[in-house]
Amino acid sequence: MKVFGERVKRELKEQGKTQRDLAATLCVQTSTLCEWLNDHNEPPMQAIVDIARALEVSTDYLLGLKDFD
Repeated sequence: MKVFGERVKRELKEQGKTQRDLAATLCVQTSTLCEWLNDHNEPPMQAIVDIARALEVSTDYLLGLKDFD
C-alpha cells in the first residue's frame, strides 16, 4: 500500500495539515498513523474510509485505483 501513504502525505501537505492533526481526528496515536503511512502496518478498512473523509478525497484515490480525485 505504498501509494496510500504517499497520497495521504501529499494531501496533508497540500491542505496544510500535519500527521498529528490527522491522528487526532482519527483518535489514533501518531505512531500508529506513521506505521500506516510508512507501510509498516496496513490500516483497517474503517480507518481508510475515515482518512478519506478527513482529507475530503475518495478511497479509490488513496488506494491508487484512481489517479486523481
